[in-house]
Amino acid sequence: MNAYFASVEQASNPLLRGKPIAVGGGTGGKRTVVAACSYEAKARGVENAMPAWEAKKVCPDLIMVGGDMNKYIHTSCEVMKILREYTPLVEVFSIDEAFMDVTDTAERFGGAVAVAKEIKRRIRERFRLTCNIGVGPNKLLAKLAGELKKPDALIILRTEDIPDKIAGVKVGKLCGVGRKLEQYLAEMEIKTCGDLYRAAREELTRRFGAACGEHLWRMGQGKDESQVCSGEVKTEAKSMGHSYTLPRLTSSLDEVKGYLLRLSEQVGRRLRLGKCRGNVVHVSVGFDQYQFWGKQKKVEDYLDDGYDIYKTAEKLIESEKGTWRKTRGFRFVGVTVSSLLHEVDQVSLFADNEQKKLLAKAVDTLNDRWGEATIERAALLGFVLEEKSGMVAGANRRISNAGY
Repeated sequence: MNAYFASVEQASNPLLRGKPIAVGGGTGGKRTVVAACSYEAKARGVENAMPAWEAKKVCPDLIMVGGDMNKYIHTSCEVMKILREYTPLVEVFSIDEAFMDVTDTAERFGGAVAVAKEIKRRIRERFRLTCNIGVGPNKLLAKLAGELKKPDALIILRTEDIPDKIAGVKVGKLCGVGRKLEQYLAEMEIKTCGDLYRAAREELTRRFGAACGEHLWRMGQGKDESQVCSGEVKTEAKSMGHSYTLPRLTSSLDEVKGYLLRLSEQVGRRLRLGKCRGNVVHVSVGFDQYQFWGKQKKVEDYLDDGYDIYKTAEKLIESEKGTWRKTRGFRFVGVTVSSLLHEVDQVSLFADNEQKKLLAKAVDTLNDRWGEATIERAALLGFVLEEKSGMVAGANRRISNAGY
């Protein structure tokens, strides 16, 4: 996917389209760093991992947007569903990248190139997003092809194109060649894919060892026998948590508690989605000078309700707040629930607990359909972690916040 986080924000908010934007942990504070930027921002000199203040200096009209991982994950999952319509062999490589093996299915759709064109069309029409697709005989060349030209490119790279078509491409573009390995190769005067193609196998194995040297030589020849692994090894989560770095230092413990409540609600929602409950609550608080405090408590009941999680965490804070120096400013807060039980949906003997569970289920259903924070506790309205602009997939219609 092209400039994925930034492109998703532009797709979900028409006012951001065509403008230089950057996605970060906040909206431009001193500690905010650019996690991703749009192509309009890149053209003005903004780069990923650049501090927000420096990015603003390079591009004064840069728009900082708070990141929304729920939105990016949701859109990614929807894109992966499209890929699986063409082959069951889809290997998710990252949130915005995947390998597909269409060896046995491509002819049904007119060939590999036809599949690639159809996928690009569907992603553009449904999500207003563009992507690069590389077509090759193996994972190495397919990925390299997808990196050669951005954005919105479709490039085919065959074994016979090695090395002519990629002779001048930097060796660091090859999947598996990181900065350190690129430096070591440069010491051997191997700086491009053409150099690696011409490198002697013996020199590579002598410098990097038999296994690594042989692997590098085969990469230089465009050879890769690794398979597209569609199977996902699922391990049960042992804990679920959320944390947040405040946009500014604050001396108000009430403000910290407000953010703690929102984080607790998010943890509760994740627990319910995963059909999990936990009975150990851990809360952490960060101060200026990068000092941290944390404490946990085991409770009798297994929890999946955000407010119950919050009340336990609040009691932990109240029990320790007297030990904190009043001159310290708060800069971080986090909450985690651990010792999880999975696939839990036990009926409570108490009517109040059942009513609470039904209420949470109704709220989850509304938020699943219309987007996060469509309906939430009134106490949370003053504590926004980042701007929400709705999921890209499906309708962008939103319901106003309502308290309960």
